[in-house]
Amino acid sequence: MVEERGRIVAIESDAIWVETIQRSGCHGCAAKSGCGTGLLGDYWASASRIRVSLNSWDPQRICLNDIAVIGIAEHTLTTAALLVYLVPLLGLLLLSYAGHLAAGEPGAIGGAVAGLLLGAVAVRWFSRRHDSDPNFSPLLLRIEPQ
Repeated sequence: MVEERGRIVAIESDAIWVETIQRSGCHGCAAKSGCGTGLLGDYWASASRIRVSLNSWDPQRICLNDIAVIGIAEHTLTTAALLVYLVPLLGLLLLSYAGHLAAGEPGAIGGAVAGLLLGAVAVRWFSRRHDSDPNFSPLLLRIEPQ
């Protein structure tokens, strides 16, 4: 289970909204204070909010600004990452090759653009289709009061 901590910013009857800070992977490095990549990661860090179902949690035991630990299964994360990165790339390569066979270099360029866009549409369709699938949703693991 991959875990992430975030601050609870809203509470509903069946879910909570958790705000997490997206940071670069450089924060565990000992040289982060002298590294330009770590500084740029801090500059571009942004907050995102995600809705997390309460399942069997009692909303009365949860307070605003508590720290929620949410998690997602490793296989779900791997599946999503492969889908997001590989499907558009494979679409780009396959339609680029098909376009090259059909019309040379201009066909390859058009096929590459079309394949990339078609792959992005396929990823978006998959995402919408599995929007309510509990296997692709984060789980509330625990609450850490402040």
